[in-house]
Amino acid sequence: MIKRQDLVIKLNHLILIKGFQTQSMSTLAQQVGVSRATLYLNFKNKDDLVEAVVTRHLTFIKNNQLPAFEPTNFLSTWLKALLLLGSTTTTFMTELTTNYPTLASALTTATEDYLQQLLAYLQQAQAANFLVTNLTPEFMLFQAQALIAQILSEVRQHNLPLLTAETYLKATFTMQLNGLIRPEQQAALDSSQIAAFEQTILAEFRATYA
Repeated sequence: MIKRQDLVIKLNHLILIKGFQTQSMSTLAQQVGVSRATLYLNFKNKDDLVEAVVTRHLTFIKNNQLPAFEPTNFLSTWLKALLLLGSTTTTFMTELTTNYPTLASALTTATEDYLQQLLAYLQQAQAANFLVTNLTPEFMLFQAQALIAQILSEVRQHNLPLLTAETYLKATFTMQLNGLIRPEQQAALDSSQIAAFEQTILAEFRATYA
């Protein structure tokens, strides 16, 4: 029998793209490949289902609180941040705000707090002469958000094939790291971390948009 946790992941991927407002429990069950009875065994109703999806987002943020900057933790920290930046959609947040304002407020607050911590982390990295200083942390974050949002938007509008989008996402990671990290610091980085986190991010991408 499918576990509740696995169902939450599948439902999360589904409602990020299609939303939940107009979908019945029967429709949601069909689209994630389980019976209506199975869905009701795991969730009392749609309210319970949506709360479980939001809780997954909040848990991810809670479990990935930002450490104090160290050169050895930059790659994992930055790539996790990029994963978070692509973890919601306008459709999902609009419906959440309209139908579950308390949940929307909790998720918005947690995300904003995380982004403020991320800005402070980038400032620490600059102060340690690890990142370039000709760009502000605010711009670094803005650029990352803009690039990822544009790629995902083009995929949702069917203007960009999945394989091309994956290539662009990988190129975004590479461009970000090459453009932000001072050249003399890049040689000391463990590049194997990049491949591992890329696969995690791309797996989430495929599961959501395939």
